[in-house]
Amino acid sequence: MARPDSNADPLAPLRGNDLGSLYFIYGKERFLVDRAVELVKGKVLQPATRDFNYDSFQGKESDAQKIAQAARTLPMMAKRRLVLVRDADEMKAAELAALIPYLEKPCAESCLVFVGEKVDQRLKFFTAFKKRGVFIKLEPLYPRQLPAFAREEAQARGVRFEAGVAELVCDEVGEGLGQLVDAIERLSVYVGERKAITVADVEEVVATTRQKSVFELANAIGERHRERALIALASLIGARESGVRIVAMLARHVRQLWTAQELIAKRLNKFDLAQALGIPPFFVDDIERQARRLDRATLEPMHEALYQADRALKSSRLDDERILERLILRLTIGPTASDKRARG
Repeated sequence: MARPDSNADPLAPLRGNDLGSLYFIYGKERFLVDRAVELVKGKVLQPATRDFNYDSFQGKESDAQKIAQAARTLPMMAKRRLVLVRDADEMKAAELAALIPYLEKPCAESCLVFVGEKVDQRLKFFTAFKKRGVFIKLEPLYPRQLPAFAREEAQARGVRFEAGVAELVCDEVGEGLGQLVDAIERLSVYVGERKAITVADVEEVVATTRQKSVFELANAIGERHRERALIALASLIGARESGVRIVAMLARHVRQLWTAQELIAKRLNKFDLAQALGIPPFFVDDIERQARRLDRATLEPMHEALYQADRALKSSRLDDERILERLILRLTIGPTASDKRARG
């Protein structure tokens, strides 16, 4: 199953007024899985009768008979009850198979929810589950989905991002949804009644030395400034940043420069250029300046150097620091396009 597109709400099946009787929530994005469980709890359980109508089981320790018995128990002083089975993918195949009779005739007054990281479609349990249950797969979001997610989280807290700031926050924090939500929560408290989150707010509340070093390294590479690049790299290595992640960030920056060269030739205005590159408008000047300094003959070997460094980090016995230092030397060697024009 593919990850959702940038506009899809992965929790949409759980947002309706009436939930069904059977759900299997699974995937590697633990933050979304936990949020899905809390969403179900909020819809099924009532605060006053929660303790009477909620049963929770752990996969390895679960007994199919007890799960089915809990699911068949009528709710007390409420319309429905919730039975939750965590780490359901760790249940023995025999225990899962023993639940098939219940799956074939689930209790309408109960919501039975299984939670795990994966499903094994070969098991008879899942074949039976498909007929009456709902599968909800929650994988990590693509980077392009993160700004929309961040804007929704801000809106839920009564604040909003100024143009391009959601993208900046995502670049600063990375792809961890838990950390991203924590950053948005801190920003919403910081801006208070002002409501609008600005670049200055992000720099004050979210930015760290490591994250600033990422931008410094990318800009130093774009400007072919070797000394600054090596200093920024040392800072990132000192902060124990992943070598593969460093290469990925630099590769993204080089691709932006390459794309910017083509777009500059079309004479796009700053806003349209920012939108096409997927960056905040206030970064356009730096990208445009760097793109004008480089040409295709320079960018092609830079791209190749990044590819080779990525392979070396994943397969070579050399330590990451040596591979990355070599990469910086290759990325900052030779004259820039502006140097060539000056000589010509």
